[in-house]
Amino acid sequence: MRLWNFKYIISLIVILTVIAYAEAIDICPKYVSCQSGGGMGAVSIGTGWKYGGHCQWETELFAGLVPKYDSGSTKVSFALKENFIPWRIRLTRKLSLAPLTTSIYFTTLLCDRVWIRLPPRYPHGYYKLPTKIRANISLGQRIMWSLPMTSCVVESISLYYEIGTCDIYVLSAAGNKNIKPHDLLQLCIGVRIDFKR
Repeated sequence: MRLWNFKYIISLIVILTVIAYAEAIDICPKYVSCQSGGGMGAVSIGTGWKYGGHCQWETELFAGLVPKYDSGSTKVSFALKENFIPWRIRLTRKLSLAPLTTSIYFTTLLCDRVWIRLPPRYPHGYYKLPTKIRANISLGQRIMWSLPMTSCVVESISLYYEIGTCDIYVLSAAGNKNIKPHDLLQLCIGVRIDFKR
């Protein structure tokens, strides 16, 4: 069995174990999301939990696919994300808008070509940051459609977008006049399904 197949199997087992444990202690995820971009891959699927006085805080876990592009193989990404939604505006009886969503999140790749410690083949200080973990921030908006009370499981469906950047983009731009502001940005577009509590 190839090493990367083994890594995918272990990752799936860990995800299923976390979900089973969450159900056992009644902390089941409150929604699922599917998105494209945002530094998590061409497509990523995640789940999350809402909490706080008005459910303004959210914690999410994502797994995504990064196509091989110019590298030798497709890669799997993982992300841990924290969102803060300061307020929501009701547009109609069924439509609501979150005019501002803020996020901070950390991404990693399941790949042996990225690292935490600088490999010996590079001189000391060649890379300022590890390539294994990226720190990201983003701002966005979300529109939510509440389903009728007759729906048995789904509470609402949301569409959202986020525009953000990551630590390596910001560091690369420092003192480099050739990098334009749009080179620093990454766009994410997604859909989310919230479950009834």
